[in-house]
Amino acid sequence: MNRKLSINRIILITGFILFLFSDLQAQITIKGHISDKQKEPYVGCTVVLKALPDSTIIGYDFSNEHGNFNISYDGKAEMLEISISGMQITPQSKNIENKTQTVNFTVEEEDVQLKEIVIKSTKMWGAKDTVNYLVSEFSERNDIVIGDVLRKMPGIDVSESGAITYQGKPINNFYIENLDLLGGRYGIAANNISAKDVSTVQVLENHQPVKALDGIKISNDAAINLKLKEGAKGAFSIMAQLRVGGSPFIWENELNGMYFTKKKQNISTYKANNSGLDLSQELTSFTTNNRFGSNDMLGVVIPTPPSIKEQRYLFNNLNAVTVNNLFKTDEESQLNFNLIYLNDHENRESNSVTSYFLSADSTLIMNEDMRLAKNTDRLEAEFRYNVNKANNYFNNYLNLNGSWVNNLAGIVNQQNIEQRLKEPSFSLTNSLHWVKKKEEDRGFEVQSMIGFKSSPQTLTIQPGLYADIFNNGKDFSLLRQKARINSLYIDNNVTLLSPFRIGNVSVDPKFGFGVETKDLNSDIYTAGGSNIALLEADSLRNNLNWSKFNSNISIALRYDRNGLKFNAQLPLHYNHLRLDNKITDENKTKNRIRFEPFVSLKYQLTGKTDVSGMYRFYSYTGNINTLYTGYIMQNYRSINLYNSHFSESKGHTGNLTLSYKDVIKMLFASGGISYNYTKSDMMYGQEFRDILTLTSAIEQDNSMHGMSVDGRISKGFYFMGITVALQGSYGAYSSEQLRQGALVKYKNNGLNLSGTLNATPFSWLILAYNAKWNRSRSEIESHEVFSPIRIFTNNISGDIKLPADISLYANYEHYYNSGAIGNRYLSFTDLGLKYNWKTYNISLTWNNIFDTRKYISAYYSSINSYYQNYDIRGSNVLLKVRMKIM
Repeated sequence: MNRKLSINRIILITGFILFLFSDLQAQITIKGHISDKQKEPYVGCTVVLKALPDSTIIGYDFSNEHGNFNISYDGKAEMLEISISGMQITPQSKNIENKTQTVNFTVEEEDVQLKEIVIKSTKMWGAKDTVNYLVSEFSERNDIVIGDVLRKMPGIDVSESGAITYQGKPINNFYIENLDLLGGRYGIAANNISAKDVSTVQVLENHQPVKALDGIKISNDAAINLKLKEGAKGAFSIMAQLRVGGSPFIWENELNGMYFTKKKQNISTYKANNSGLDLSQELTSFTTNNRFGSNDMLGVVIPTPPSIKEQRYLFNNLNAVTVNNLFKTDEESQLNFNLIYLNDHENRESNSVTSYFLSADSTLIMNEDMRLAKNTDRLEAEFRYNVNKANNYFNNYLNLNGSWVNNLAGIVNQQNIEQRLKEPSFSLTNSLHWVKKKEEDRGFEVQSMIGFKSSPQTLTIQPGLYADIFNNGKDFSLLRQKARINSLYIDNNVTLLSPFRIGNVSVDPKFGFGVETKDLNSDIYTAGGSNIALLEADSLRNNLNWSKFNSNISIALRYDRNGLKFNAQLPLHYNHLRLDNKITDENKTKNRIRFEPFVSLKYQLTGKTDVSGMYRFYSYTGNINTLYTGYIMQNYRSINLYNSHFSESKGHTGNLTLSYKDVIKMLFASGGISYNYTKSDMMYGQEFRDILTLTSAIEQDNSMHGMSVDGRISKGFYFMGITVALQGSYGAYSSEQLRQGALVKYKNNGLNLSGTLNATPFSWLILAYNAKWNRSRSEIESHEVFSPIRIFTNNISGDIKLPADISLYANYEHYYNSGAIGNRYLSFTDLGLKYNWKTYNISLTWNNIFDTRKYISAYYSSINSYYQNYDIRGSNVLLKVRMKIM
């Protein structure tokens, strides 16, 4: 019965969509490629289509970053004229027939002699799907790298982690001179390329990085492209920084080398510091999808980072090396090699008070003094070969990743407890993407991915705890938990591109299959001296194999006409699940058929306004992380035990967004609403036995609801170089949870407001201000309403230019947390002097001049509340010299 309903649902949805978008009138598509005599893509040409003989303009386009254009026409004129024009090129035109075809142009450049006129520099300009920002108009004398300037550009936002969004959506690529050197690790470029070397930042809207899919697969995402100045091309440049100070002794040094030409690109960096600068964020890939999920079975209780600037509280000793190379093997293919090594030693110390709601009249309060020493070694290598032609695309990506993490955490909670966790891991992944296209956008697309990851983990706790559970009530000196997860996945898909059309709707069938397996092994050991003994009880061991076979068929429907872009994915999945428990000799299987439709649309209301939305139905089953039946000691006060039932969750998610853009007025705005609903047949509850928490799984239906609204607006002004940005969001969330065997209904809502302002009121004064305000409120239905927590942060900084190229820098930060006990206010003040001489930037900075040493914060998470007293960096003085060696 359910399968019939699923099939009927597919037929109804497909039929409705085809009826809605089918059109009996024929439509033609004129597309082509514009290049120069060196066969390089020519960007920004104006392409105009006219009907003959009256030369009525019937369509236009601009050549994109690949030099491609695309114009549609559904009229009856027998002959058409297509022409190109632009600055410093000779106009060209061709007469063509009224039929779908490809028309290519090779531009002829010419010198344009202009009369003696004065042209005022424009901060921004645009052409259809490309927005250009003139870097010199947004940068100030204290901006060192291009990332400093990106933060000031209207429509672009850079988060504290380094992730870049445009109009509230993450970018999908980051290019340097139209080449992808770094993949998703664009923080390396943003934090190292000098702002003085970049002429223009381009935002490529609706960006499709695969040329062969341009016009076939609809993209609503944006990419960023850096256009370098001529002086930054073809020359190897080296930048060095030396920064030292105290107390205690602090350093922050780096050496960077770069080389950019049409055929080769290189960025190599070495950075080292103990000043609290976390370089791991710079090395993060923001576009890579982690197919393995979380393999972390064990952990240690450690201080949670406070919500202040990271360099205020992070005590580290870090070294990082990156080598990034790109070689163009011909005009439309390239080879990439990227290498990353990071070594980091981190120390944290805090006092934490955690309140766990147990029942209407019972709350467990846990007071812990915490300290952490964490050492991380990470080595990663990437190889990528890419061919990106208009009719043929091939990309093979290989990633090798190894990491070695050692945690030593001390806890004072009724007694002194030491936790030591070793987490080495190794992974290998390879993905292949091939597109072959023929005439009329027909062809095929192949995607194949394979990956393996091994994650052994060892947690040692001293002294031995919970003797009644692990040692028959007798004291012992050591408890050791070992666990290992090995993961393997294989995923293959083939898509037939536009094998047939119904009216104006293109239909792409897709077929795929995949296999995923995970093995889990765990054991617990105790020691009463020098002898370590394995606990052989079945309830304390795990030896599991979980596997999933997936096959799917899907139909993709595409419509792109008259400002409306519509995309629908209608996949039907068959899953075969199997679980083998070698401890209990229990085997389980489950077969499922899932229909998971996805629909997205974007409609251009006006030249400046568009509306977009999406809907997805999803379902998933639990994997080996929640299927084991033997106890696993997650940390010194948490034990997990689940069951072997294949849990199942289903849900709906959707959003609707309205966006506005006026490039000439430098005004960007967007806002939207999103909703998510999930229903599951499994609940994970917590039972507290003094400080010990037992997490277990119970078969019981439950649901989660979430709704949020958000909006953002940013604007640039010529007056005083002002750039202002405002953001706001409100979210409400509700769920059902188990606590001490009782069902608890939990609700939470939060309001977030933030704003930034950058201005240059006078040539000698630069000002920057940003503020954030947050209010969160939680309640437990029919039990307790927690007091709202309000957090407010302010940061204002100024740079005053003095004679002899010296400038005075001042920075003030203020924090307020209503949930803090005692002093709810915290502030920091920094002062500095800067001097620029030729290619040298010299600065002397006095940080935290009033020597603030503690930060107190409070927050809610689920039905728990947290209070923390965190150690932060004291007053210090640093001298920095940054120089260009070559």
